Amino acid sequence: MNGRKILILLLPLLAGLLSCGKPRGWGELYHVTVLADSSDWERAGQAIEELFAPEWIGPQPERILEFIQADGKAPQEILNRRNLLIFRAGPAEGPTGRMLDKLLSADVRDRIQQEEGFLFAREEAFALEQQLVILAAPTALSFLRQTRERAADIRGLFLEHSRRLQHEGLYRRMEQEDLADSLQQVHGWKLRLPVDWFLIQDEEHPRFLRFRRLNPDRWITVHWVEGEDSLRHSEAGLRQVRNGLGRFYNDKEACVPEVGRFGLSRLGERSVQQLEGLWGTDAFIGGGPFLFWSWYDPLAGASGRTYYIDAVVLNPGGDKGPFLHQLRTIASTFRGHVDEFKRED
Repeated sequence: MNGRKILILLLPLLAGLLSCGKPRGWGELYHVTVLADSSDWERAGQAIEELFAPEWIGPQPERILEFIQADGKAPQEILNRRNLLIFRAGPAEGPTGRMLDKLLSADVRDRIQQEEGFLFAREEAFALEQQLVILAAPTALSFLRQTRERAADIRGLFLEHSRRLQHEGLYRRMEQEDLADSLQQVHGWKLRLPVDWFLIQDEEHPRFLRFRRLNPDRWITVHWVEGEDSLRHSEAGLRQVRNGLGRFYNDKEACVPEVGRFGLSRLGERSVQQLEGLWGTDAFIGGGPFLFWSWYDPLAGASGRTYYIDAVVLNPGGDKGPFLHQLRTIASTFRGHVDEFKRED
């Protein structure tokens, strides 16, 4: 969250809700229900559009977080959504604004007026497995400015919450524990794979393992180099590595050169170089988005290792975003040295 302050919301009405139990939050992962009065949508709808504008790199537009505009006239009917954003961009003028005035203490309302409070968050406020975020500002101009300044923080709350729930869902049932143990013993790293994934390639030069899941097709490739590999430091280097790995599966595969996004990111608890882009082939009509991560681990192997993980989706005509989220969740279970093996997932 970049060290920015997020106030934990104190909701006076929660005491009553807690006493009678809570429903389970519902709604798709990575979908955010946004609740506000019509006057607030008119004042600040543009800021909400911009907040949820980031998209995956893919053959068709897909937002990383989808938002659903809820009817502000009946806020009580929306409060059990899994990902819930309530906002007010000025004085309370309708049912949702008046509801917020009841939820927020007088001290909090004063802080909002002084622009000392804007972003408030609480997990499981109205429902189990829920992330609630409230944005409130004294004027539309203040709301627009603060939303732009805090956009990464706001999106991060919903992304982390959905990723946590997805992780729990993927690994609640059977997973391939024997395979993970074998990977650790034979190769010195492990990856937690759900039961419906299987190994399709084990190559010596370059050294990599590739796993696959059908319906739709998804691949995860783990490649490693002993020592520090300078190719991981640049976008061109990562494209070179990824093209080489792809051609071991199809000799005509390559990244689309003019499409991509490159920079620092996080995978689980580690800092990584991340390349996003499109892959395609000349041999058949096929292609789609990929996520590619690299990092150097000085504690792995005898003299450190550079790891690369490639995650790919092939789903012609269908959504790719939900599967890219899933691939990222699986890749984040990677563990590459003794201290990481000890870490609980």
